[in-house]
Amino acid sequence: MSDTDFVRYRVVHETHYDYATSVASARHLAHLTPRRTAWQRVTSHHLDIGPEPTELFANDDFFGNEQTQFALERDHDSLTVRADSVVEITRRTHSAEALQTPWEAALCESVQAPAEFELAQFRAGSPFARPLDVALEYALPSFEPGRPWLEALLDLTCRIKAEFVYDPEATTIGTPVSTVLQHRRGVCQDFAHLMISCLRALHLPARYVSGYVLTRRAGDPEALAGSDASHAWVSSHVPALGWVDFDPTNGKLAELEFVTLGWGREFTDVTPLRGVVLGGGEQELAVSVSVVPLTTPPGAPAKETAAQAAVAPSDAIPGATAAKSAAPDAK
Repeated sequence: MSDTDFVRYRVVHETHYDYATSVASARHLAHLTPRRTAWQRVTSHHLDIGPEPTELFANDDFFGNEQTQFALERDHDSLTVRADSVVEITRRTHSAEALQTPWEAALCESVQAPAEFELAQFRAGSPFARPLDVALEYALPSFEPGRPWLEALLDLTCRIKAEFVYDPEATTIGTPVSTVLQHRRGVCQDFAHLMISCLRALHLPARYVSGYVLTRRAGDPEALAGSDASHAWVSSHVPALGWVDFDPTNGKLAELEFVTLGWGREFTDVTPLRGVVLGGGEQELAVSVSVVPLTTPPGAPAKETAAQAAVAPSDAIPGATAAKSAAPDAK
């Protein structure tokens, strides 16, 4: 295996809340454990929570993502959740013949087979990623009859990158896809929902992927948008290739630079951290994420590179947030 086909990262994601008044009771749900997949191996993972929870357990959610639920049933005026993981990622490869598969091969013909039934849930609309007519109109120029599936999806991915402005101030968590299309501004969460809406409008399966993208130092000309926070991208399926990931925020395939936390129909299925608190008043939130390449080959102890990426405040996706209701805080 060449160096270009394998990478190892240390990912640290820390969320800290300061509450204006004491919180008497809180319950939280975290999706902060990287997902184990055929291309991503989790070699270590630690989740530290302070104060120490009075209840804590982990299980898999409906989509097979590992989630951690915890409660604090005593007064506290702050909360810190820190996830520290090491992952190994292998490049996914496909045959030249499979790459020529026309996009129509991914259309739904039957929901009888178990695999097709699973795909059906990602063809159906969800509250933040409905198959809208305006999304279909936007997508159609990329999907000429008989065009190879990968080429068509990459074209749509690159069009979103080229035609929309990355603007953290333009949207909130609740901004609908139709508004993003109208104003052509948003963040990675918005662009992922937009692309999913486009694909579902074409009756193609599409899922929302939550994770991280490689952090680079400020000013690096190769820095990717969204690399200072939780990131989001899109995965779609065609039988000849399986699931393939696309990043419309950066106009590229989501490959070796991307660490997957989990996937679902939309953002609300895999919010990194959310919860309900009793009390607390006003709250101050600080989130930091770093994705640092490690130099060691497969099977050896991990060592960080000398030039580490700086930990930056989150401003791309407000994913690692808790709220006083069932929904995460808006930006």
